[in-house]
Amino acid sequence: MEDPQAPIPPPPGVDDEEVDPDFVPKPPDADHAIGEKGFVPAWDLKYDEDEEEGEYEVDLTALRDTGSTSIILVVFLVFWVLITIFFLVWLGLAANCQIEGICTTIDQSTNPDAGYLFETFPFIIPSVYIWAAMTAAALGYVVVCLYAINVIRQDCGTPRMVEIASYIREGSVEFLRREYAFLIILILALLLLTGFGINWRLAVCLLIGAFLSGVTGYIGMSIATRGNVRTSAMSAIGIEDGLNIAFRSGAVMGLAVVSTGLGGLSASYLLLRDVRALAGFSAGASSVALFARVGGGIYTKAADVGADLIGKVEAGIPEDDPRNPATIADNVGDNVGDVAGMGADLFESYVGSIVATAILGASLPYYFANSLALCVANHLYIDETCGPLGFPDGTSYAYFVCTTDDFYLSYPFLRTFGSVSMFVAFPFMMGCVGVLTACICTFYVRVPDLSKVKREHWNEKLLLALNLNIAVGALFVLGGAAGLAWGFFGASSDFQNNLGFGEADLPRFVLSGDPDTQCIPNENNIPVGSTLEFDYYRPLDSLLYEYPAPVEVPWRLFLCVILGLLLGVSIGFLTEFSTSGGYWPTKSIAQSGEYGPGAVVIQGLGIGMLSTVAPMLLVLAVIIGTFALFSAYGIAISAVGMLSTLGITMATDAYGPVADNAGGIAEMAELPPEVRETTDALDALGNTTAATGKGFSNGSAVLTAYALLTALIQDSGLAPDPIELTGTADELPTKILDDTIQISLTDIYVVGAVFIGIMLPYLFGALTMLAVSRAARAIMAEVRHQFNTVPGLREGKPGVRPNHRRCIAISTTSSIREMIAPGMIAILSPLIIGFAFGQQPLVGLLIAAIGSGYMMGILMSNAGGAWDNAKKLVESGYFGEENSKGSEWHKATVAGDTVGDPFKDTSGPSMNILIKLMTTVGLVAISLMRPDLSLWYVGLILFVVVVVLAAGLWWINGRDANKKMEEMKSISTDGQIKAPPKVVAKRATGRSVPIDEVVDGSAYDEALNAAGGVSAVNAGVNVDLTNLPGLRGFEDEPGPNQDVTINFDDVDDAPPDEARTRDDEV
Repeated sequence: MEDPQAPIPPPPGVDDEEVDPDFVPKPPDADHAIGEKGFVPAWDLKYDEDEEEGEYEVDLTALRDTGSTSIILVVFLVFWVLITIFFLVWLGLAANCQIEGICTTIDQSTNPDAGYLFETFPFIIPSVYIWAAMTAAALGYVVVCLYAINVIRQDCGTPRMVEIASYIREGSVEFLRREYAFLIILILALLLLTGFGINWRLAVCLLIGAFLSGVTGYIGMSIATRGNVRTSAMSAIGIEDGLNIAFRSGAVMGLAVVSTGLGGLSASYLLLRDVRALAGFSAGASSVALFARVGGGIYTKAADVGADLIGKVEAGIPEDDPRNPATIADNVGDNVGDVAGMGADLFESYVGSIVATAILGASLPYYFANSLALCVANHLYIDETCGPLGFPDGTSYAYFVCTTDDFYLSYPFLRTFGSVSMFVAFPFMMGCVGVLTACICTFYVRVPDLSKVKREHWNEKLLLALNLNIAVGALFVLGGAAGLAWGFFGASSDFQNNLGFGEADLPRFVLSGDPDTQCIPNENNIPVGSTLEFDYYRPLDSLLYEYPAPVEVPWRLFLCVILGLLLGVSIGFLTEFSTSGGYWPTKSIAQSGEYGPGAVVIQGLGIGMLSTVAPMLLVLAVIIGTFALFSAYGIAISAVGMLSTLGITMATDAYGPVADNAGGIAEMAELPPEVRETTDALDALGNTTAATGKGFSNGSAVLTAYALLTALIQDSGLAPDPIELTGTADELPTKILDDTIQISLTDIYVVGAVFIGIMLPYLFGALTMLAVSRAARAIMAEVRHQFNTVPGLREGKPGVRPNHRRCIAISTTSSIREMIAPGMIAILSPLIIGFAFGQQPLVGLLIAAIGSGYMMGILMSNAGGAWDNAKKLVESGYFGEENSKGSEWHKATVAGDTVGDPFKDTSGPSMNILIKLMTTVGLVAISLMRPDLSLWYVGLILFVVVVVLAAGLWWINGRDANKKMEEMKSISTDGQIKAPPKVVAKRATGRSVPIDEVVDGSAYDEALNAAGGVSAVNAGVNVDLTNLPGLRGFEDEPGPNQDVTINFDDVDDAPPDEARTRDDEV
C-alpha cells in the first residue's frame, strides 16, 4: 500500500514551484490510510482536472491556505508563554506585597476630583487578584495559539476547496477592513467627547475596549475562515474528525473572547486605577459590538436572501451551488455576522457583567478603614423608621447615635481583604475560573459511535456530546465559585475576622417599645425607644436595601451564581424547544405549510410570541431572587456566573458557522456525497447550537443591562452617596435618606420616556429589516444579471464561472452604509432623553427599552430559528417525499424561512446589544446630565442632528434601492429555462467499462465528466460506469449509437464479446 504521508504529485498543468510544498494531505494517524473512510489524496479528489477539455481551471493566485503551520502563530505562542511565566513570577511577588505600592494603591474613583457625581470612601485596589486574572488570561492565549496551530496543521483538501475558502476569507477581511475604518472615526469622536466632557481615564478605557472588541472579532473570523475548509477535508475521514476541527475553531473564538475581555479589563484597571472608568471599556466594546452585529447581520442575510430567491427559487439550483454568484458572499456573511458579530456581542456582555459587578461592589457598605461609616450604615434603619432628626428639616439620627460618646469607636476597622476590595475582586476571579475551565473543557469532544444510529438521530447524539462538555464546565465553575465565595467571605477569611461579622457581638441600638413614642429623641439625640443590643453587622444603603448578616454572604453569593448558571441552561433548553425540529412548535409550523405561505408566517409569529413568556418569567424570577439575596450586586454576580462558561458556550456557538461554511465548501467543490452527508450533519448541529447561543446571549444581555442600570442610578446622584449619608467625625452628613429623588410614574416626562423606550426596539428592528430588504435587492439584481449575461452559467458548462467578487462588494457596501442609522439611534437616544428631560426620564427610557428589547429579541430569534428548521423538516421528507423539496408545501416553508432569516440573524440578535449599549452610554454620560430640564437645549441639538442624518441616509439608501429595483425589472425572466440539477456522483461496487475507450465529445463522455471525470473513477467514487446519473434518460428508450458508442477494439484485455457497441446495455 502507498505511504499515506507521501507527497501527492500535482495535477496536470500545475508546476511543482506553484504549489506550497506543505500542501500534502495528512491523515491524522496510520489507521486512516488512503481510501479508508472516504479519505483520498487532495489532488485526486478533484473531479475534472484530468480532462483536457472542459477542465475547471483553479485560480492559482487564490491558493493562499495550503500551509500546515504559521510562523506568526508560533511567535505569538512563544510570546504568550513568556508573558505567562513573567506574570506568574510577578504574581508570587505581589502576593507577598514585595512590590512597592502593590498592596497600598488607592482606587482613583474615590478621589473628589475624579469627575463623578457618585462618591464613596477610599479603598485599596485588590491588585493581587487582578494580576491573577491577567495571568489566567495570558494562559488562555497560550491555549488559543495551540488550538489555532492545531487547526492550521490539518489537511485543507483539494485546490478547488482551498480556492473557495480563500475567496471566503478575502471577502471577510475586506468587510472587516471597511467596517473598522468607519468605526475608527466613530471611536475617535467618542474618545474626544468623553475625555473633554468627563475625564481621560474613562476615555482611554473606551478606546481600549473598542480596540480589543475589534481584535476579538478579527481573531474569530481569521480562524473560522481557515477552520471551515479543514472541517470539510477532515469530514472525509469521519464525523468525529470534522466535528473536533470545527469545535476547535470555535474554541479559539471562545477562549479569545474571555481571555481578551478579562485580560483587557484587568490591564485597564491596573493601569488607570479607576474602577468606575471601566464603564468606558464596556461602552467602547458595546459600540463596536453593535456595528459588528448589525453590519454583519445585514451582510449575511442580504447575501443569503438574494442567493436563495434568485438561485433556489427562480433558477432552480441547489443551495451553495457554485453556479450562484452570491454563494461565496453568503458564506462570507456567516463569518462576519455569526462569528465576528456574535463574538463582539458576547464579548460586550462578558466585560459588561464584570464591570457592573465591580462598580457595584465598590459602593457596598463594607467600607475600608472607616469605623464611623460602618456605624452610621448600621443605624440608618432608624432614619428609615423615624425619619430625620427634627423632621422634616433635620439631620440623621444614625449620625448622632454613632458620634455620641464616640460610640463608633466600638466598630471594626476593616482591612483590605475584609472590605469592599474583595467584592471588587470577586467578579475578576470568577472570570479567572471561567478561563481555566474553558481551557480544560474545550480540549476535546468525544463523539459516540454513530455507525448503529439512524441518520435522523445523529443530531441528538452530537448535541449530547457538546452539552456534556458544557455540563462539565458548569460543574467546574460551581466548584470555583464555591471556593471563591467561602475563601473570600467564609469563616476563615479576613472578612469574618471582624467584630459583628463572624459572630453577633457588635453593639447596636435597636428600636423597641411603643411605635408612637420610640422615635422621640432624648438629650443626646438618641431615640428614647432604642436599646443597646449585640447583633451582626446589618447595614442599610441609600436604596433602602438591608444587607444580610456577614456570615450569610458566602452562601448567598454562591446561590446567585447557581441561579445565573441555571438561567443560562434553562434559556438554552427553552430556545431548543422553540426552534428544534424535534419538538411541537417547529413541527406545527412545518405542518402549516400544507395551507400555504400565509399559514406558515402566521404560525411562526404565534410561536415566536409564545416563546417569550417562559424566558421572561425566568429572568424576572432570577432578578427578584438575586436582588433579595444580595441587592443589585447579586443580580450582577448572577450575570457573571451565567457568563463564566462563555469560553465553552461560545465555542459551541462559533462552531455553527464553521460547520455551515464547511458544508458550503463541500457542495461548491463537488465532494463525494458521503462527505456532504457528514458536513450536513455537522451543519444541522450548528443550527441548533447557534439558536441556543442566541438564547444564551438574550438572557445574559438583560441581566447585564439591568446591573449596569443599577450602577447608572447610583452614579446619577438621584440617591445620596455614602459620603453624603455618613458624614465624617468633623462634618455632619449633607444628605439623608429622604433626599433620594424618586422616579415616579406620575412625572409626565418619565411616562413619555417609558413610551419612547418601548418604541425604540421596534424602530431599531424596522431599520435593520428594511436594510436587509434593500441590500438583498441589490444582490438579487446582480445574481439575475449574471445568470442572464454570462453564457453557460445557468447550465454549469465547464470553465464558466460567476463573478462572486461583485456580490461581495455589493454586500459590503450596502451593509456598511445601512448600519449607520440604527447605530446612531442606539447611541444618541439616551443622550437626547437624558439631556432634554433629565436623569429620571432617562432611567424610565432604559427600563422600558430593556424589557421591550428583550422580548423583541426572543420573538425574532426564536421565530426565525423555528421557520428555518420547519423548512429543513419538510426537506427531510418528514411529511412524505412528495411534499419535500420542490413541492408547494416546501415553497410555503421557504417563504417563512425567507422572513425568518433577517429575524434570527440580524434584527433579533442586535436587540441584545441595543439594550446594553443604551445603558452603557447612559452610565458613561450620566454625570453630565441633571435631574431637571436645565440642559434641554443639548438634547434638542442632538435630536436635530439625528433627524437630519437619519433622513439623509434614508433618502440615499432608498434612492439606491429604487435604482436596483428598476434594474431588476429591466432584466426579464420570461422564457428562461430552469438550470439543470447538479449531478452528484454515487459509489458503486465494481468497474464495468474500461475508462480509456470513451469517445470524446459523446454523451457518455459528457456524463462521465459531469460525474467527476477520471479522478472520481480512480478515487473509487464512480465505479459502475454503466449507471452514470447523466445517462439515466437513455435507459427507457435505448437507440442505436446514441452518441454513447464505446470502442474496445484496441483493448488487449477486453473479452471478445464486449469488444463491440453496448448500446442495449446503456
